[in-house]
Amino acid sequence: MCLSIALSAASAGAQQPGGALPEQVTLRGTVVSIDHTARTVTIRGDRGNTVTLDVAKSAVPFDQLQVNDVVSVAYYDRVSLRLKPAGEPAVDRTDPPISKPVPGALPGAAVASQRVTTVTITGWDPGLRTVTFTGPAGTSYTRRLLDSTDASVMAGIKVGDRVDVTRTEAVRLAVESRTQAVSVAATSDFRNRWTVSALWGWDNGFSGNMIEEATGVTTTGVPINMQDVSFDDVYGTTGLFKAGAAYRTSPRSEVAMNFVYAKSSSETVGVGTAGAGNVPLNVDFEDYSYWGIEAGQRWLFARTRFTPFVGYMAGVNRYDDIRGVFVGVPLDATPGLAAQDGKFFEKSWALNMGPTGGFLIGMGPIEILTEMQLRWTGGLSDVDWLVEEGLRDINSESSRWSFPVQIGARVRF
Repeated sequence: MCLSIALSAASAGAQQPGGALPEQVTLRGTVVSIDHTARTVTIRGDRGNTVTLDVAKSAVPFDQLQVNDVVSVAYYDRVSLRLKPAGEPAVDRTDPPISKPVPGALPGAAVASQRVTTVTITGWDPGLRTVTFTGPAGTSYTRRLLDSTDASVMAGIKVGDRVDVTRTEAVRLAVESRTQAVSVAATSDFRNRWTVSALWGWDNGFSGNMIEEATGVTTTGVPINMQDVSFDDVYGTTGLFKAGAAYRTSPRSEVAMNFVYAKSSSETVGVGTAGAGNVPLNVDFEDYSYWGIEAGQRWLFARTRFTPFVGYMAGVNRYDDIRGVFVGVPLDATPGLAAQDGKFFEKSWALNMGPTGGFLIGMGPIEILTEMQLRWTGGLSDVDWLVEEGLRDINSESSRWSFPVQIGARVRF
């Protein structure tokens, strides 16, 4: 069965400035989102590519279009561009459209008009002559420049510029099929709910001490003085890997779960002094590592090729024992310390949580994923022998704040 609706974006079927007729593109795909306020529709093609089109106000059947409709659309993907002088007022002008009824099982109309809009450039590829811009309603578009575009105009294009774009877009959109069994769920159903992902990056700490300043005495009476030692002093930036999955609960939100693994190596570091002669305590710590599970939610700002998002993650980490070997320290200077197995912190669990943000870049079924987080991680666990020697306080500031930054990819299915 083929249902028919003919629609149009705010567009022109006539020639662009300079007499160049833009190239018409025919696309078949599925409606993935509709913005009734901004009057835009986003369509994912059969090959995974997406395009966002404006819909003219005179195209009444737009209100009857549904998410998950299978449609074919004809539009012009070429635009002309005018560099805008500083201080010049923004414009958003549409020529009066021409509407003609189209027969079919569903109401329809063919509409054509031309639109000139002040936009902000967000991406520019001179080789492909492809420009990405954000319109007045915040909707993102990607189009090609006309072949007749002046070279001086192309040379002056920069990301962040305000320019006037004249564009011709959809001249016809036909609904080929619709799932008749779906009623209320028709506007929320969509494909590719599941994704699997892999991310790699760095956990950049900026607060929290692995060892806090403290004073104690060994069981044999040798004084010990510990100094502040941060995680960065010992381990620097920690490598962080995540593998996970996400499930889309709506077109603009998803729940996610990750397996987390982190590891970093250390160099010899001074942690304090011992004995009456204040012998330096230099320690060579083992590698720092942990694994964990986290879960949370993301909210996506748009359903376009470039999709920013915000969210949160919370979970739990499992830490191994943290041990250290004293380097160049006489045994008689620290008899209590030397008698131990080098364990500074017991294996333990620690909570972590924090807000996240980032963006997705769609490339068919594969998406590039970049994510950042402001992350709080709970403290480490005390070791009995340090407590006995009055050094409980060395663990008092071991909770930490960090700023993980990761990049990777995920696959929709």
